[in-house]
Amino acid sequence: MRWRNDAQKYGAVAKALHWGVALLVLGLLPLGWYMSDLPRGIERFRFVELHKSLGLSVLALMLARSLWRAFNPPPPLPASLPGWEHWAARLTHYAIYLALFTQAAIGISIVWAANSTLGFFGLFALHSPISPDHDLKELAEEAHGLLAIAIVALLVMHIAAALRHHFILKNDILRRMLQVMLLGICFAASAKAATWNLLPQSQIQFHFVQGGVAFTGQFKSFQARIEFDPEIPEAGRIDVMIDTASLDTQNSERDAMLRSAELFDVERWPQAQFTAGAIRQLAPGQYEAAGALSIRDITRPLSLPFSLKIGKLGDSGGDVAASASGEAIISRRDFGLGQGPWADTSIVADEIKIEITVEAVQQR
Repeated sequence: MRWRNDAQKYGAVAKALHWGVALLVLGLLPLGWYMSDLPRGIERFRFVELHKSLGLSVLALMLARSLWRAFNPPPPLPASLPGWEHWAARLTHYAIYLALFTQAAIGISIVWAANSTLGFFGLFALHSPISPDHDLKELAEEAHGLLAIAIVALLVMHIAAALRHHFILKNDILRRMLQVMLLGICFAASAKAATWNLLPQSQIQFHFVQGGVAFTGQFKSFQARIEFDPEIPEAGRIDVMIDTASLDTQNSERDAMLRSAELFDVERWPQAQFTAGAIRQLAPGQYEAAGALSIRDITRPLSLPFSLKIGKLGDSGGDVAASASGEAIISRRDFGLGQGPWADTSIVADEIKIEITVEAVQQR
């Protein structure tokens, strides 16, 4: 296998990088337009997280491709082509490179300006170096959409030119890039964890101290998608969307205050989110989900240790059920839950304990 380019053909590395970027971009464009029309909820959240991860993948491959191209120039175009075609091909390639790098930068700025999590398939997250900026987010979103249209136009020109060379001019420009051994694509396929459906008795509770007295509340409405297999916990993923207006502490006056702009501000931030793509086993039946929690416009890392029991349901024809419970401590002020006078911890203590109880059945 020829790894490097020569005077006649592209090497395997250049081919793999080219087709890797091409496939990702061809997937990202329809994904972006599809998810923008989805209503707020767990499905939109998962597609947005996937879009971020794939976008970072494109950026990484483009950086690798640029470095490889700098030290291993591509084979020249056929000498029989007129000079204007040489310039047109070069300008189109530069335009595609510039557009993809710019699109990635704009996408990152959207996430950071929104104070959201820029994660990579749940493996790690890049923290924002800028302050939340709603106006910047709106401007960047508009630019992201317009540049996507420009990228489509560039790709159409690029593909049309390649097809013209192959079917009309009958040279080998397309063939020398198509003859590719997909290198890393021959790696073993990653394991897929089982998906679980929540049962109605699942709960998310929060425990707090007000005026020196402990109280308990709960969120009555939430959605979750759980992918988990105890044999391969590292392949698992947890996504939870919580309707913050559904909070209930069995005191209507206190609940109204919790929903107000000084605390959860449910009018502006109707949902809280927890996502974890890094799950590890601590001991038999004990696990930890490392991810991020978003409340209001603030996202912080959060690790949730939990215990898990899995077994067959006796009267369900072999369905597999799971029971899990866990808890984590957060600072309410870290998430902006306490503006103005409510920042005073003598009224409501800063420490909040989140407790989850999950009953689920494995999706067939």
